[in-house]
Amino acid sequence: MGAKLEQYYQLAEQNGGLPVKMRLAMKTGISSEKAGAEPDSPDNLAKFYAAAKEIIGATVPQL
Repeated sequence: MGAKLEQYYQLAEQNGGLPVKMRLAMKTGISSEKAGAEPDSPDNLAKFYAAAKEIIGATVPQL
């Protein structure tokens, strides 16, 4: 569970570190610590993709 959500946090870490991870957590409502326990549901994945794309930009793959 949450493997793809954790990948979004890895992308955030690579593209700005802690400030970007914090923005991702604020926009999604799921912290990096809890991402592994959350399901990789279509809703969660869509939420993370939209937030990451807004924060990081066009280089975000849809997982």
